[in-house]
Amino acid sequence: MRFRSPRAVARLALLAAFFSLPATQYSSRARAGEREDNAVITAVDKVLAHDVPNANFGEARRKLRGLLDKCKKGCSGPAVARVYVALGMVAAQINQTEEAKTAWNDAFSVDSNAALPATGVAAPVRQQFEDARKAWLASNVQPDDPSKSGWVNKNAFELAKAAIAAEQAQNWPECIDKDRSALTLEENGRARIHLAGCEEKAGKFVDALRDYAKALEGARAKGDVVTAKVIQERVTAILPKLAHVKFERPAEVTELSITFDDRAIPEARLGESFTIDPGTHSVHAEGLLRGARVSSDETFDVKEGETALVKVKLKPVALTKGQLECMVSAKTQEEILACLPQDRKPLQVHVGLEMSGYTDSINVHVLTPAVQGSVASPTAGWNVGANYLVDVVTAASPDVVSTASRRFHDVRHVLGLTGGYKPGRFGAQAFANYSEERDYISRTLGLVATGDFADKQITPALGYSYTWDTIGRAGTSYDVFARPFDTHEVTAGSTFILSPASLLVLGGGVAFESGDQSKPYRYIPIFEPGVSVPVGASIDEVNRNRLPAKPLEQLPLDRQRFSLSGRYIVRIGGRSTLRIEERLYRDTWAITSSSTDARYMMDLNARLRVWPHLRVHAQNGTSFYNRVYGATLNSDGSATIPRFRTNDRELSPMIGITGGGGVRYALTDPGGKFQLAVFSSADMLFNYYINTLFIRTRFAGYGTIGLEADFE
Repeated sequence: MRFRSPRAVARLALLAAFFSLPATQYSSRARAGEREDNAVITAVDKVLAHDVPNANFGEARRKLRGLLDKCKKGCSGPAVARVYVALGMVAAQINQTEEAKTAWNDAFSVDSNAALPATGVAAPVRQQFEDARKAWLASNVQPDDPSKSGWVNKNAFELAKAAIAAEQAQNWPECIDKDRSALTLEENGRARIHLAGCEEKAGKFVDALRDYAKALEGARAKGDVVTAKVIQERVTAILPKLAHVKFERPAEVTELSITFDDRAIPEARLGESFTIDPGTHSVHAEGLLRGARVSSDETFDVKEGETALVKVKLKPVALTKGQLECMVSAKTQEEILACLPQDRKPLQVHVGLEMSGYTDSINVHVLTPAVQGSVASPTAGWNVGANYLVDVVTAASPDVVSTASRRFHDVRHVLGLTGGYKPGRFGAQAFANYSEERDYISRTLGLVATGDFADKQITPALGYSYTWDTIGRAGTSYDVFARPFDTHEVTAGSTFILSPASLLVLGGGVAFESGDQSKPYRYIPIFEPGVSVPVGASIDEVNRNRLPAKPLEQLPLDRQRFSLSGRYIVRIGGRSTLRIEERLYRDTWAITSSSTDARYMMDLNARLRVWPHLRVHAQNGTSFYNRVYGATLNSDGSATIPRFRTNDRELSPMIGITGGGGVRYALTDPGGKFQLAVFSSADMLFNYYINTLFIRTRFAGYGTIGLEADFE
């Protein structure tokens, strides 16, 4: 279907500089072709910025082929060429050289000026592209004969000649097809006018106006007054021939969907008048009427200059004779369902298994098996997921030994659920988490709202979560000992696509904590006034100098946390991805910190990816943190101790450095619908504590090995 809103036709008339039509009569459709190109180009850029750097070659290929199908309805040559160039890049990445060459040849055929992105392309891929260009040019010699009406592209010239022959035979469809094909390869003012003339004679007035307008712009740019005047006269003759259509919405129908000549009409615009070509048109409508599925199909004729009013009348959907016979012969419920019309859309399923481990120099050891899974429908816009892990912890750290406690053993269970829905520009993602161990229960509920702006190049998000924890004592019922601890957190941020190969994520958050989060087992050494012990003093030295009293840790009952973060991801050379993250933090306990994280992921081939990893963290201590807490002795023999006290190393001034790397190997074809991969990572951590008892440094190692599968 080709139809335009009256406002679009008004713009064409303005371009003709002949007269102006009222804006209230028309709606915006004149630039539909341009918007289609922009949408396709933006989608290609997103594939190159997201899927290709993350080695999602199968997903990239599927999306690009979908764009080619979309362009069958009408895209310019450069837009189609952009898709073919990207398909060639994906094929080159997975060493499918011939497929890459074929895709690039298709790109040159529709746009001889097709080119790779200026940045983010590996040297080998760029060389393959240039070799393909040279080979194509060698077999497609570009004519430069001035007698050929200014044509440069030989194939375009031949197509234009075929269009003229079709016009002479009054074969308007072939004339239109040949001219459009020629103009896809090369823009030519005379061919554009010829195309508009064939469209006019075929009764496709809306398309004719669009092409006359484009030809008019070219004529004015060249100062060709004669040609401009001819075009203006033709536009003026066409305008009275345009037809219009209006739709009358059916009452009580929900989930209404209307397509006019196979093009969807937004429900919000049903009250508008649309400009169309005269002739026969079709309307399909469907929806729900009081819970029943209803639909209709009808055709109508509209004459030149006439306005048609389409009254949509929906009727219950009935089964066909074949469907009834199928259901009668079915033997199971599954066979019965198979007889009915199918409206299934592909689902994307992800499953992952992991085993992680941690050990350090102060005798803390953790083993963590985990499983996760998710199901998503990209077309319907929904997703659900779940994850479960178990932390098996043993510890004999100085915190335990210094209080004469036994070796610590515990098992923590963590369950997470998530689900989201984003049918269009706006969506939301909800999540819930629950974890339980012998002396701690944590529960979290949250929601994040997202939106797409500027052709999905800017994606802001706003989130809120509430966590309510219960702190207890191991071996003691929560009815006997339990302390509540609550957290409200608000986050905001946005993703910005900077180029086809780079993106930036900026965000921030604020958390409000309330409750006593002091450790019920952590006893703080107290010393007489004037007594001091050195940094890193041993347990024996501390015990020789401390007072007999062993007060428990006591932290402030409220805390506000503030953070700002940024992440920059860029594809380098077509085979590497750099990811840099920075987080700045400040809280009302006076801790200020900076955390910087960097990964450089390298695709050694289509299946193998490796990366080094480096993280640096630095912070000061809380306002109440002291290495040595002194007691004030009273005249009655009692002692007054500080209100807030802790020897938690993570609340002290410290520096942490983490370094390591990882590897991921695809066991199946990255371009297939079923993808299976193994991955592993390992890191070493070094913490230096500037002002602590017992230890000054901690060395730790942790790693993960896992298996993940993706399929439709």
